[in-house]
Amino acid sequence: MREFFRYLQGYLKIKVWGYSPERFMNLCSNHHILLWDIARQEDCYTMYISLSGFYKLRPIVRKTGTRAAVLERYGLPFFIRKMRKRKIFALGLPCCLAFLIAMSQFVWAIDFEGNVSITDDVLMDFLAEKGIDYGVAKNKIDIEALEASLRENFDIVTWTSARIEGTRFIVKIKENDLAPDEAPDEKENWPGSNLIATQDGIVVSILTRQGVPLVTEGTPVQKGDVLVSGAVPVMADDGTVREYQFCHADADVSLVYEIPVHEEQPLMYEYKNYTNREKKDVFFSLGHKRYVLKLGDCGFLKYDTVLDTRQLCILNQIYLPFYYGFEVHREYLPVEAVYQENKAEALLNEKLSKNIVSLEEKGVQIIEKDVKIETAGNTLVMDGYMTVQGNDGKAQRIEAEQPVAENETESGSSQ
Repeated sequence: MREFFRYLQGYLKIKVWGYSPERFMNLCSNHHILLWDIARQEDCYTMYISLSGFYKLRPIVRKTGTRAAVLERYGLPFFIRKMRKRKIFALGLPCCLAFLIAMSQFVWAIDFEGNVSITDDVLMDFLAEKGIDYGVAKNKIDIEALEASLRENFDIVTWTSARIEGTRFIVKIKENDLAPDEAPDEKENWPGSNLIATQDGIVVSILTRQGVPLVTEGTPVQKGDVLVSGAVPVMADDGTVREYQFCHADADVSLVYEIPVHEEQPLMYEYKNYTNREKKDVFFSLGHKRYVLKLGDCGFLKYDTVLDTRQLCILNQIYLPFYYGFEVHREYLPVEAVYQENKAEALLNEKLSKNIVSLEEKGVQIIEKDVKIETAGNTLVMDGYMTVQGNDGKAQRIEAEQPVAENETESGSSQ
């Protein structure tokens, strides 16, 4: 802030030499004339002084037998003096400032942070539906309503935060790492639910929190078998089931089961051999319109195109709706090649390792893997299975049917 006021008032860099420069600086201090950034040279001193302070130096210079000379001038008064000779520039400067101030009232850049499953394109379409796009006025954005709408429309989003920095609109979100298997609203409308197996296996352990367990440790199950029933029987005095109380079965059921493994790796492949030849075209875009200035024809038969894009930004805060850069065309020659067998096997093992990592991230433990690799024509094939242990169970709706009383059954048969 001090530098800003100095700039408004104007200041000078001066050189002082002569009989007694030290006395000169002491008298300036006594007369409340501020000097700063004092540096000693071989036969003189250099320092900075305000423009108003410089006009008070004449009696001090005479009294101390020193001389002072101006080396450099800084500040708004000197800038205005220069602009008097450049009327067009002086007229254009306020117009430019007015344009920047007007453009700073709109959003010209939108960034997303924290999204993994939800792509930027999906979020951009969602914002467009809410009336938020490039060029929207900042005062028309209801940030609180937008944050609530994001959480409401995307179940995987657990936290949102939006803010405006300059002409940039930043949306931060946090996604739920574990998505629910069933929609909570759907289960709430069910009278009750069973927990059923989703695959064949053997029960290793079961911990029931709610419901009636129908399996124990060591029980073999098939896909669709009920592991825990959501119909809890209420017994009568004679030992028969009087009624059922329905609930949502909940338990941790661990199964040992097999996962089939099948991966293929072609031995023939094609890669791009870049020739280091490039062709650049200049482009610029204003808003959603893009213009390309082609600097000659591109004579490449095969090439990749890479965009080197920059957005005009002022003071790292004010983004303007002007983009520019290069379209870089990189020539390549397609080359056919053949994998060595050990290289192809390494690629297959890499695919298998990625599958194992994905399973372990879901809490599945790998007990055993039995795979073999064979050649089938121009393809290397991996077949086999993995024995794994993991939690299993899926909710299945049950109908609220109560048992028929025995006396009602007897009366119905006598008729």
